[in-house]
Amino acid sequence: MNTMEYMQAVKTKLGIESDYALSKALQVTKQTVSRYSQGKGYFDDAVAVKVAELLQIHPGLVMLDMHRERAKTPAEQSIWQEIFEGFRTLLPHAKSVRSLALPR
Repeated sequence: MNTMEYMQAVKTKLGIESDYALSKALQVTKQTVSRYSQGKGYFDDAVAVKVAELLQIHPGLVMLDMHRERAKTPAEQSIWQEIFEGFRTLLPHAKSVRSLALPR
């Protein structure tokens, strides 16, 4: 997904329509949301984590999508897409292995 798709998903999930309400949910300024909407900015890691929390998905997925979206060349985008796919594939396995680990 890209920044605008994530923003729409958060709006839908929270049942909000305005960029102002979205800015409050993401804990950023309305100007920041406006930049995202215009394609002039991407989530930093802190906002990516907040988006992931709101959508109840792993923050690494949102972070990797942001890196892919920021990539300057098709080759870079392709690499980030491969990393994203690998992470998404391994994530369920990693969660099950972590649940089997001995407590610290």
